[in-house]
Amino acid sequence: MKPATCPFTILIDDRERRGGYTFQGLHADAAQQHRLLVVPTREVRLHTGDYSIEGLEDLITIERKTLPDLYGSLGKHGRERFEAEHQRMAAMAYAAVVVEADLATILARPPAESKLHPKSVLGTIASWSDRYGVHWWFVGGRRLSEIIVFRKLRTLWEHYSKQEQ
Repeated sequence: MKPATCPFTILIDDRERRGGYTFQGLHADAAQQHRLLVVPTREVRLHTGDYSIEGLEDLITIERKTLPDLYGSLGKHGRERFEAEHQRMAAMAYAAVVVEADLATILARPPAESKLHPKSVLGTIASWSDRYGVHWWFVGGRRLSEIIVFRKLRTLWEHYSKQEQ
C-alpha cells in the first residue's frame, strides 16, 4: 500500500541534532487506512523551541527535554536561558515542553551529576507553567514522546487550517 503524506512540514531546530525526532515510522489515521506516513521535515534555526510547523513558527513551539537535559536546564547554568525561553513561549498561541520521562522518574531518579533536588524541579515546573502558560507533558519514553509531539502538531495544524478557510 502506498504511503500517505503528511499535509504540513515540521520544522526542527538545527541545534536539535543531538538526537532529535525524525517522525519516521508513523502511521496515518483510519481515514487513510493506517498507511505508513511520510512526514516532511526541514531543519531551520527556530528562535524558540525545537519543533514547529512551517508557516506557524511564530505561533506554535514545542521544546523537547530528556531527563538530564531537564535538570540541566533548571540548574545553575541553564536556568536563566530556559526561563528566557519560557518568556518567549508565553507570547505564542501554543507552547509546550515535552519531557521524555514521567513524573515518578523525574522525582525518584534525578541524574547522578545533578545537584538539584527533585522537589525544586517540580516546584519550578509548576511555577513556570502557571506564570508563562506553557504546557508541560511528561511522557515515559522517547518514542511515545515523538508520537505525541507529532499528533499535537497535527491537531494544531488542523485547527489553524480551519481558521484560514
